Amino acid sequence: MGCKGLCQEHCTSIAGGRREAQRMAEAGFPLPTSVGALMRERVSRVTEAEPCAALGDDGRCRAYELRPLICRLWGAAEGMPCEHGCVPEGGRLSDADAQLLIKRSRRI
Repeated sequence: MGCKGLCQEHCTSIAGGRREAQRMAEAGFPLPTSVGALMRERVSRVTEAEPCAALGDDGRCRAYELRPLICRLWGAAEGMPCEHGCVPEGGRLSDADAQLLIKRSRRI
């Protein structure tokens, strides 16, 4: 993707699917498993921009190989372009293809 490593401000706590949350928790990076849980977690915090548990001090993802689908789509899908100009080799996924991947991942 030619990542410039400038997107860490977008690496905040997100709600993952059950399998994604399980995989991340087993690696030591717990995720909320629902939007409701995410909102309860955010309401209990001082700030809504809490960094993701997997975000390292160097601004890199410490769980990159395990990251949830939404993280994989960031910068790679048309509807979520990188604001720093990074573009995947071969171009971005269409929003329809990104939605198809999300639907498939929910069934798993």
